[in-house]
Amino acid sequence: MQRDPRIERRHAYVARAFQLVYPAIQKLFFAPSELEFAPKAIAPPERLELMTRHGRMEALVFSPTREDLAAQRARGDLAPVHLLTHGGAFILQYPREEGNVARYLAATVGCVVVIPDYAAAPQACFPVAEEQCFDALLWIREVADRHGWDRDRITVGGPSAGGKLALSVALAAIDAGGFVPLAVTSEYGCADIGRSDAERTSAKRFPVVGPALMRLVRSTYYVGCDLRSPQVSPLYHPRLSEMPPTLIMTAEFDTLRHESNDLAVELERRGVAVTHREFPRVDHGFTHQKPVETARAAVTMIARHLHTAFDGALRQTETRSPRLVRIRNFQP
Repeated sequence: MQRDPRIERRHAYVARAFQLVYPAIQKLFFAPSELEFAPKAIAPPERLELMTRHGRMEALVFSPTREDLAAQRARGDLAPVHLLTHGGAFILQYPREEGNVARYLAATVGCVVVIPDYAAAPQACFPVAEEQCFDALLWIREVADRHGWDRDRITVGGPSAGGKLALSVALAAIDAGGFVPLAVTSEYGCADIGRSDAERTSAKRFPVVGPALMRLVRSTYYVGCDLRSPQVSPLYHPRLSEMPPTLIMTAEFDTLRHESNDLAVELERRGVAVTHREFPRVDHGFTHQKPVETARAAVTMIARHLHTAFDGALRQTETRSPRLVRIRNFQP
């Protein structure tokens, strides 16, 4: 079994067992056919390979329909891109689980969706996933012209661990002083890895994210880290005020809701355009589980948030250029 030597063997075996049994869990509980909300069929995703500072990494790439891409080109526009950082407790490498969200975004927003298959524990530890996801952002910018993508209209977002990684990508971009994604989404994400388990409360007897899972995360992917470091826990980043418009969605029964709710409050306090909604009577993973109505509402919120950012960038271009830009209304 491949493992980072910083991870104790016993913890690595537990993480590896989680990886092996998860596909069966996913088939039983997540992403039923009723959660396929895309109003039109798109092609299966491409598998592209990119080079990161930690070696080669694959990514799934979902594209809008040929007709939608042609319509964008007819308007003189290129397809915007959403970098979707998948969830999985920093242990699972299961990017195709985000397919229902990716297909909906490609079909309704007209954006390309890139899902990097970043490394996870026990094979890797912090900061590998954060750096690979940031490198994916840089790669999108680098190859955009080759693929017909708009290198200046890129957003980032994701669920659970992916929500944390999306926040880290945006903050790393701010720290780097280069291109910053136009918008960020975090769906039931992490924001404070070091928060005590006693503070992660839920009215549900057995919430999805319990103390055992958080202990496993801390003893594998984040082993030996300063858990209050801004790179580990975005809630403590000193440049939160520079974040782009951010959507934060939480769940009433999710033990991670407290830290993301706190992040939403802190972003608003610092003047960031933040949209925050806590969904009642659901737990972690509500974009991939029933009730269907909640999942649909959440996925639609993500699409509207990205659509607003992408079209806002086009409006800014219109004021600088004599070219007429036709703004398409979002149709969920």
